[in-house]
Amino acid sequence: MMARTVDATVGGQMLKCLVAVGDTITADTEVAIIDSMKMHIPVIAEQAGKVSKWMVAEGAAVKEGQALLTLEG
Repeated sequence: MMARTVDATVGGQMLKCLVAVGDTITADTEVAIIDSMKMHIPVIAEQAGKVSKWMVAEGAAVKEGQALLTLEG
């Protein structure tokens, strides 16, 4: 099955990764928090799957629309 991504909804700094590689998540799971202009913005998965890879580490700068993690299944 093809891998899908969960993307950043805003630009800023990756504050916290809330799920780990190997975790199975559902749609509407909060997967990360991005610090954008001193506001903590949750990143919510739009689809279910198993987390296969984080593409951004905590503390890294992210751009709006950037892929944060990949999902399989």
